[in-house]
Amino acid sequence: MALVYKDFSEDASDEFWCAGDNQLFLTPYVWGDSRRCGIAWTEVDKIVFPCRLPSEDDEAVTHFLLGVLDLNQKKIDVYDSIYSEPYEAGMNYMQMYARMIPHLLKFSQFDKNHKSFGNVFNKFDIQWTDCGAFLIKFAELLMIGKDVQQFQPEDIKDFRKELAANLWAHGEWKRNSGYDTPPENVGDDYESENETFCPKEL
Repeated sequence: MALVYKDFSEDASDEFWCAGDNQLFLTPYVWGDSRRCGIAWTEVDKIVFPCRLPSEDDEAVTHFLLGVLDLNQKKIDVYDSIYSEPYEAGMNYMQMYARMIPHLLKFSQFDKNHKSFGNVFNKFDIQWTDCGAFLIKFAELLMIGKDVQQFQPEDIKDFRKELAANLWAHGEWKRNSGYDTPPENVGDDYESENETFCPKEL
């Protein structure tokens, strides 16, 4: 998305979306043709995507956000582990998605294939939510199809204990198995077949 956004404008024509890199990077996500997104957006109502904010020199990692694209409500919910209010760097980055995605969907004739999206392609709204523990819990609930609104603030104390126990168990697994976390580099997606991953059940 960031690679394409630098050349994007609100009056982008179909030719823009058909250009080599633009079509290669973005349209496969909509139709489920990307190896990183194996299901078409027309089959779902919400799309969860992590965001890594770029640093000023585009080298160091600055901060992570979790975005949830709500196709029915035409909004992006942003779950932030630090900031409770939108801030310039984060908002500017999310505006990229809020502006480009409606145009991408319009070009893809998304309204003809999604059961409830409709035919309005305005810029998506952005809503901000904070707290690191809440972010992790919301990501878990969203991934298993549960309503995040059912998770109450008073439940976060128990979840923090659960999270601490899971982190401890993961650390023990790493120590006993001899696994070393590989260094993180900009652009890594850890899809190498040679990598060793932690089992789902510890």
